Amino acid sequence: MEAAASYAHTEMQARYDNRNPAALRRLVAGGVKLLPFPKVVMDEAFKQSMALYEELRQSNPNWKKIYDDYSTFRRDQNQWFRFTEATFDRYMQAAKL
Repeated sequence: MEAAASYAHTEMQARYDNRNPAALRRLVAGGVKLLPFPKVVMDEAFKQSMALYEELRQSNPNWKKIYDDYSTFRRDQNQWFRFTEATFDRYMQAAKL
């Protein structure tokens, strides 16, 4: 089961990463104007998500255990990525390839 789940995840991620650039090119070629979500929208989505997660923490002990562990992991990963991979990603996104 673990091997099958790992394979399925890897396969799905590879397809996602491979197909999205071509799909984006087709959208732009069709006249779609690409815009990032405004910060205010992202802030509100984050705020609402955090409120929902807190509600689930209060009402579901299984969620609380999993989410508390995940939150710690996510915080540590964000700190790490902010100074390592994110710096490289920003550089590569700005590079003239």
